[in-house]
Amino acid sequence: MRLDELARAVPGASVVRGADAEVRRVVYDSRRAQPGDLFVAIPGARHDGATFAADALARGATGIVAERAPELPSDAALVVVPIARRALGDLANALYGFPSEHLRVIGVTGTDGKTTTSHLIGQVLAAAGRRVGWLTTVDMRIGDEVIPNPFGHTTPEAADVHEALARLVTAGVEDAVVEVSSHALALERVRGLSVDAAVFTNLAPEHLNFHGSMAEYAAAKAQLFAMLGEPTRKEWLRFGVVNADDPYAPAMVQASTVGIVSYALDFAADVTAVNVRERLDGTHFLLVTPLGEYPVETRMVGLHNVMNWLAAASVALGFGIDMEAVVEAAATAEPPRGRLERIEQGQPFEVVVDFAHTPQALETTLAALRRLTHGKLYLVFGMAGERDASNRPVMGELAAKLSDFFVISSDDPGPEDPAAIAAEVAAGARGTGALEGTDYVIDLDRRSAVASVIQRARPGDAILLAGKGHERRMVLADGSVPWSDQDAAREALAAGGWK
Repeated sequence: MRLDELARAVPGASVVRGADAEVRRVVYDSRRAQPGDLFVAIPGARHDGATFAADALARGATGIVAERAPELPSDAALVVVPIARRALGDLANALYGFPSEHLRVIGVTGTDGKTTTSHLIGQVLAAAGRRVGWLTTVDMRIGDEVIPNPFGHTTPEAADVHEALARLVTAGVEDAVVEVSSHALALERVRGLSVDAAVFTNLAPEHLNFHGSMAEYAAAKAQLFAMLGEPTRKEWLRFGVVNADDPYAPAMVQASTVGIVSYALDFAADVTAVNVRERLDGTHFLLVTPLGEYPVETRMVGLHNVMNWLAAASVALGFGIDMEAVVEAAATAEPPRGRLERIEQGQPFEVVVDFAHTPQALETTLAALRRLTHGKLYLVFGMAGERDASNRPVMGELAAKLSDFFVISSDDPGPEDPAAIAAEVAAGARGTGALEGTDYVIDLDRRSAVASVIQRARPGDAILLAGKGHERRMVLADGSVPWSDQDAAREALAAGGWK
């Protein structure tokens, strides 16, 4: 597309030169720039993208988009815009043909449960005969193909979002489920996304180092529901889905200009579940909806996963899909990688990997395993660096109260001292009366920590490896190294004779 034609998608844009330049792609990272690319220089908290404009041009970029004119060669195309971050979304959306206008888009937001809920919604829609794609923290589904998330973020930058959705359109996908983080909403990574259903799972303290307060965190999440009121060329009705058990649900409802479908276990709602029977290999419940009651058998464990199924059923209800599609999907659906993922090599105890990295998620997962475990419950976890330090002692307190023995280890310490992080976690544990060496130990070598609890386990016990989930790397001060809780568990089990 010609640069001057593309620039019309950005309110207030001024093409300084290079109006007839042909644009092949929109990028925001100069290291990814190639011939024909348009580089958008975004001012950031640490770096101003304008300082990388020359690098983008050296790599072949056809032009620069910036909030002010940087020093550039006289033959370089240049567009000046009021807000570069917004321009990124507008430009990419236009370049890729406004892809979300050709899809039925379901956005899923909340602190915990986003990935699993997104997967379940996608599987319910597929069971109803729809051709489905999704973009989640764990992976991207393009029709029948599923690949690991290629972007490294729950919700990538706007250029990547629109490019990914364009791939779905090209593949013939009808419905797209997009996991939407609070960072993405606050930083306008989903600018231009045409949302048809917004889903809210829950809200608990997280990312407060970024948002500042729970009120601001909730306001960021509520932006997804406000997007339901934006103009669209699509004809189907829009709606929101909220967890009525969560105290922040009213904030989502208030932001919405369209109808709401509610789900809950404790409060009155449109969709609920009764007669819940939990097992370590799955859960049975009776799904109660305005359309009737339906027995659901799922391989997924825990009341929180019942809630995730209720969210998926609520989306089906909003789209007018028969609830039998929920029953059918539940019978075969597996949890996403790293979400209560069982590691089985013939051992007489349970080993479970879960992404639980917030207090609410850890409490929920430990409580579920406690209800289902006859023996002792062991835990390995850590806390990431540069993330909500106030949660560290809370996690230590929960570990002490809900497990029989736990190991505080490493989990993406980044530039922070992992020993200092562990000490903050341990302080919370000691506040409950837990004793180091008796009730817990600190072992910053996560491989050693996993092996030690596997050596302790006896028949009927359960082990939870929490915090890393699907992740395949450990972020350290000098970069990242390969890591997998699943692989570490399998190695330790094999060393113990279970292969």
